[in-house]
Parts: sequence; C-alpha cells; structure tokens
Amino acid sequence: MMQPLFTVLIEGTLTTSPTAGVTRDAREYVQFEIVHRRQYRDNTGKQADAKPMYFDVLCWGDVATRARNLSRGDDVIVEAGQLLAYTNDDDLPALKLFARNLSVSMRRRDAHPGPARPARRADLITTADGEQYTADAYPDTLTDRERVHH
Repeated sequence: MMQPLFTVLIEGTLTTSPTAGVTRDAREYVQFEIVHRRQYRDNTGKQADAKPMYFDVLCWGDVATRARNLSRGDDVIVEAGQLLAYTNDDDLPALKLFARNLSVSMRRRDAHPGPARPARRADLITTADGEQYTADAYPDTLTDRERVHH
C-alpha cells in the first residue's frame, strides 16, 4: 500500500448541509463546503479577522456515510490527503479536499447527536423535571431527538 505524500488538516464550519450522491459505478459520495476563519492581532494589538478561506470537501465510502449526519454550522476537522485546485463559478481560485478522515471539532461548541429537525405540532417535549408539553407551545424551538416522544 502506498503511503500518502502529505496530510493536510483544516478546521472549518460547514456553510451548507452535505449533499449525497452516487457515481455511475455505484460509489457513494458526500460533498459540502467549509469556511475557515482566522483571527489575529494587528499592529495596534486589536483582534482582526483574516479573509475567510472556503474549501469544497468530498468524502467517499464510510466517511461519506457518516458525513451525511452533519448539518450547516457544524465545526469539523478535515484530514485531506489529496488536493485539487480549480477555478470556481466566480472565476476565483478554489481548492477541493478529498477527505480521508473527518471529525467534529468541539473547540467552540458541543457535538450534536445527529441532524436537528424542527418540532412537529404533535410531538411532546419532556422537560428535565419530567413535565410534558406539546411542541406547538414552543414553536420556535428545535427539539432534541432524545426529548421527543411520539
């Protein structure tokens, strides 16, 4: 087995939910875009934001199967072994990463158990005290899968 020449690790936030697909030879893939934002101190000592960098990520096989559960806003760390430079629709240089491994970054927030889904009117929400309310009492709240009882 050939060893990779290099490994790139990029931490970023998903800008869209992953899109799944299948190739003509029945290989499953998932693709999504991440944005990497970096802060630094300028010459006056104030925090400044660097220009964001966008990356297209392409996952295959088992990594693709697991990446389907990600959603927009999730922070991830992508281990890429292959990079492909191209020009995007706006004629700007872009970079596509072929993910060998993918993990959820918990630097800024906790990991989630799966994709969030909006509450349906018939769902019951159970509070930590064991009280139950219908989801329409909290229409703006996304329910947690573990708290919803059908």
